[in-house]
Amino acid sequence: MKTDNKEMKMELRGEKEVVLTRYFAAPRELVFDCHTKPELMRRWLIGPPGMTLEVCENDLRVGGKYLYVYSDAKGNKAGVYGTFRKVNTPEVVANSENYTMDLSSFDPNLPEDPNATVESRTFTTQGSGTLMTHVCTYASAEVRKATLESGAGPDGMAECCLVLDKLLLDLS
Repeated sequence: MKTDNKEMKMELRGEKEVVLTRYFAAPRELVFDCHTKPELMRRWLIGPPGMTLEVCENDLRVGGKYLYVYSDAKGNKAGVYGTFRKVNTPEVVANSENYTMDLSSFDPNLPEDPNATVESRTFTTQGSGTLMTHVCTYASAEVRKATLESGAGPDGMAECCLVLDKLLLDLS
């Protein structure tokens, strides 16, 4: 099976949402697994330049928590964490998304930021492939703008998707 490097499309919806869509030339179940199974996520979920995904933990159930820790060669670490809000395998996964740049004071048992980003990914079979619709709802228009300007949003996801295309090809 060949990968289909379709471009990631972005739509700004309202003041606080970003909707990303991307086609993958692979079955829905495989694309879903690559977004939810740590052993597969480690192979494509690249972080900022020079960083690798050191910790990838998912308790994939409603109310379950996740933690992704990226580290660099100098020992700097940053984390992404949250709670799964909806899980319907292999169709939908939704979660809160929080960031920590100081893991020395990180406590996963503390309450999440009420202003955390909420994201959902829906996987729809389209022909022999899968259309992913990724909706990010930010706390405010300012947070959305800052995320888009930082390159951590759609630009970073588009790069990850290119790596995911190669993994899907290897797994097919």
